Amino acid sequence: MLAACGSSGGNGDAGKVDGSKIVLQTISALQPTFQKFADAYMKEYPKRKVEVRATTDDGTAYAQQLATARISGKLPDVFFNVDWLANTLASNNVTLDMAPGIKEGKLGKLRIDDFLPQFVGLFRPLQHPDQVTGLPVSADSVALFYNKDTFKKAGVTELPKASWTWDDMYRVAAEIHTKSGGKYVGLGSPLVNGGNLLTAGPVLKAFGADYYNAKTNKMDIASPDAIKAWTLLLGAYGDVSGPYSAAPTAPKELQFQSGNVAMAFATSGTVPSIRQTMANQDWDVIPMPKINGKSTAGGGAYGLSIAQTSKNQDAAWAFMSWFYDANKGMKVAEKVANAIPPTNEGIDHGTWRDVTPPANIGSFAKSARSAILMTPLPGSAGTTLTDAAIKATQQVELNGMSIKEAFTQAQDTVNAQLAKDAPKKK
Repeated sequence: MLAACGSSGGNGDAGKVDGSKIVLQTISALQPTFQKFADAYMKEYPKRKVEVRATTDDGTAYAQQLATARISGKLPDVFFNVDWLANTLASNNVTLDMAPGIKEGKLGKLRIDDFLPQFVGLFRPLQHPDQVTGLPVSADSVALFYNKDTFKKAGVTELPKASWTWDDMYRVAAEIHTKSGGKYVGLGSPLVNGGNLLTAGPVLKAFGADYYNAKTNKMDIASPDAIKAWTLLLGAYGDVSGPYSAAPTAPKELQFQSGNVAMAFATSGTVPSIRQTMANQDWDVIPMPKINGKSTAGGGAYGLSIAQTSKNQDAAWAFMSWFYDANKGMKVAEKVANAIPPTNEGIDHGTWRDVTPPANIGSFAKSARSAILMTPLPGSAGTTLTDAAIKATQQVELNGMSIKEAFTQAQDTVNAQLAKDAPKKK
């Protein structure tokens, strides 16, 4: 990997547009989707060519490939980026800082302020937070999904409401479990095996924990406020969500789509598959319950970046301008990728709002705007955090260790890794 540098470099002014050819790279899993993006663009602009290239789905290998391509001068012009890789790619001088170009109008009328700030924030390097090295494709956020049929079968009439707190949700979930004699699970496990930080992060923040402080490069997952959050999250094991399991995913019979789970947390990105698997069931969504009046909706995004060393940057910008236009590329993304556009206009007026079920699909507008997105940790600390959280959860649930002791050990482990991975300023 290349060493970190103080500037993303590049002025974004290289090449031509009509008659150009750019390379659009993505992971293998998204190749069909990206090909549809490219086909739509070339249909509108026949004189412009886009070659879609697919590569590994492994995040570490993907980052290494791009870093190697940076050294050899063979980076793709536009490429897939994702929140947890964005800082690494920026540190290795792979991604162009797009903030100046956007300010100059290279995205047409769109400006940074037109995007939801927390989703753009995923692509702001820790060492250079004024830069923007990628733009989100979709504002994916977490909401509470619920199955009205399961409520009815369990004999519970109180359905989720916008005013619910986590205590309300737990209370009704336990009622479903009890009234059904354990036949139905009230709430899919918030932490799963302990590693679901998409849920844990916003809950920690809602209780007042700092989670991760980029200035001090320290985690806060064992302070008194953090322990309150873990106590609530771990309290789901039992009558609320069933017993603890070390499996990384719930078995099919305990997933929301099975019809055996009354409520579950899931992202907007899961809606298409749930529509298919639950076509004959009555289900809906609602924004996440609050804690202390604060949102607990998590979220994340993959995005598009321009290569810092691309020789076709004008053509790359032209593609990006088309893609993020609410009436052009974003309409394609809504149709073929079930995207919720990450702009204010797209959130309020996108065609995604017209596709049901769920009947309350508009809830994702509120969830996206209120989403609490966690700062991606530098280096391998993110993986360390997930592993440490799983270990701490197991120590509590299986070995009887106190929550305070278990998560203090987890915090120490992650902070030690953060110290090793601390980016070196130049």
